[in-house]
Amino acid sequence: MPCSISTPRRNASGSCAAWPPPAPTRFRRWRASLASIRNGVDAHPLQLDDGAEFRRYVRAVPSLPPSPSAPPCEPVAAAPPPSEEPGVLGEALRFRAALREAFERELAGLLGDLAVRVVARELRLAPVDLAAVARTVLAHRGESEPIALRAAPEDGERLRALANEHSLALCLDERLCAGDVVVELRCGALESTLAARIDEVLAAHGGAA
Repeated sequence: MPCSISTPRRNASGSCAAWPPPAPTRFRRWRASLASIRNGVDAHPLQLDDGAEFRRYVRAVPSLPPSPSAPPCEPVAAAPPPSEEPGVLGEALRFRAALREAFERELAGLLGDLAVRVVARELRLAPVDLAAVARTVLAHRGESEPIALRAAPEDGERLRALANEHSLALCLDERLCAGDVVVELRCGALESTLAARIDEVLAAHGGAA
């Protein structure tokens, strides 16, 4: 007679009433503990109604690391007051420029006085050739026609021959200094005064320097 194995029948609710509830084994507990270790969770035992020990796993909330303490705020150093060196340097440069200007002005006056003294001495030692000066002025008249020759009263006799040569009127002007020669033209005048000649010498000296 063949052996038959009876299987439990399902009841109306669909559950297997014939099978007893599974009892916890050491292997299950070990596997659950291993899973909790791998998953990084905490296992809390829970006693069920049927007496079987079941472990409920609750994921452990990782504790936040302590926030690093913020470094103490260092007091902001106040900006140093603006240095006075630029102002002092500017004042020094302005003072130097003013000093140089005053020196150049005084030097120009000194050179003028010195030139006048030298020329006066030369005139005393060797009077200037006024006729040669007047001829030089006449040579620069261009197309203009000369009509008169003006000179200082003390130089009249020295220029009379030149005036007669060019048919010019000789006018003696007390406002002129000795050594001054002025040639009047129909459209203006040409002058070669002592002051103008000294200024020309000083200008040439300054250009050469």
